[in-house]
Amino acid sequence: MIMISEQCLLGTDTATMARILVVEDERIIALNLKENLEALGYGVVGIAASGEKAVTQAGKLHPDLVLMDIWLQGNLDGIGAAQQIWDEWQIPVIYLTGHSDKITLERAKITAPFGYILKPVNERQLSVAIEIALQRYEREQFLSAVLRGIGDGVILVDQDCRIQFMNRVAELLTEWQFTDGKNRELTDVFQLIDIQTQQPVNNSVTLALAEDRLVYRTDDHVLITKTGEPIAIADSAAPIRDNQGNLAGVVLVFQDIRDRKQAEAALRQQLAREQQINQFQRQFIHTVSHEYRTPLSIIQASTFLIEADTSSVQSENKRVNCQRIKQAVKYMVGLLEDVLTFGQAEAGQLMLDPMPLDLNLFCQQLIDEYQLIASDQAKITWISCSKGQTAYLDKKILQLIVRNLLTNALKYSPENSSVYLTLTCENDRLIVEVKDHGIGIPPEEQPHIFEPFRRASNAGTVRGSGMGLAIVKKAVDLHRGTLSVESVLGVGTTFTVVLPFPEESV
Repeated sequence: MIMISEQCLLGTDTATMARILVVEDERIIALNLKENLEALGYGVVGIAASGEKAVTQAGKLHPDLVLMDIWLQGNLDGIGAAQQIWDEWQIPVIYLTGHSDKITLERAKITAPFGYILKPVNERQLSVAIEIALQRYEREQFLSAVLRGIGDGVILVDQDCRIQFMNRVAELLTEWQFTDGKNRELTDVFQLIDIQTQQPVNNSVTLALAEDRLVYRTDDHVLITKTGEPIAIADSAAPIRDNQGNLAGVVLVFQDIRDRKQAEAALRQQLAREQQINQFQRQFIHTVSHEYRTPLSIIQASTFLIEADTSSVQSENKRVNCQRIKQAVKYMVGLLEDVLTFGQAEAGQLMLDPMPLDLNLFCQQLIDEYQLIASDQAKITWISCSKGQTAYLDKKILQLIVRNLLTNALKYSPENSSVYLTLTCENDRLIVEVKDHGIGIPPEEQPHIFEPFRRASNAGTVRGSGMGLAIVKKAVDLHRGTLSVESVLGVGTTFTVVLPFPEESV
């Protein structure tokens, strides 16, 4: 804890250190003041006879204190000169006055002088007024230095909620300079809105004044800066009192909490991500276990039938059952490959290895493989590319895209229908189109069909892991391509993939 003594705070010897500027248009009075000040141990750095000269000399000499006659000849009286001197250099002023009218005294109060000395002046009155003014100035400068140095924004307002002080942090956060905000109503500089409703909210200062207590705001609100930028803040307001214990104003302290808000949002996203992963794992286990049950049952049943078959057509039955086993095993292997591929994509480990591809040869090999699978259901019609047409893409990723789109189309196509596959090179990109005449996808579900395990509500008993289209989306994104779908219920569905060639191939 730092202890500051009264002597340290007030200064060691203000009488010998104080340098005073005298502003008085009566020459005899001015010289008399100079003589009295020097007799008291103060230094007189200059005498000015007008408000204009007082401002000029204050700027050049930078005195510790100004004795200012309120009534001065010229365009600038003592009150105006005192205001300029304080605004420019924060030099304290004591007014010298005779019997002034009420309006003049009210004007003088606005400038917050450090004291009044009534003419004619005696040495004791002069000494006491100067010492009190210098001590008050020392205290206020010390407090101002503390407030300027802290990391939070600080605004001091009077009982009428008019700004009397702003530190540098408050200026930076509000984008208002204290010179522009001084004596303005707080709401002109410190405007708050509710984050949820986007409506203005009362600041904590109003409540602190009304209830005469410390107020700390915890609700979500933002400060609107001078340029209209919203800044998330936390703020508190505490009443302050004068020497008589009367409520004199409120000190408002506020801080920028945008970094904290971003950290909280990042944490929420991380928690949501972890929850999503947990949900994904649960759904994955459920889906895979369900999908494995059917092919395993086929393998078990086929094996039993092969062993039990003693008929004359045993060889044909064995061939059929063996074919069923092969198909079931192939489906299970494909399911595992889908899981592995999707896991690699989720982990960012699915990499591109582009190479030149003969599209005609690529399609012919793919169709030969799939036509066998589709022979009992739908026919794959390949709209061939121009002879010798070449694409520069990752063969494995392209196979992954086309195979999953064909598998999806075949699953939802009626018997004896056609599934159309088109591959076209155009302007350094490949366009893949797979079209079927199947059951179609409900419009409200089309935006979600690329999510893992998502299946259309009209899929009925059609088997599938619900991962095929999700894998297609991951693979297309990896190629920085686009994937779109057009579908009409009962008419069919068309998937279109556009894959740009890597820049190094162009």
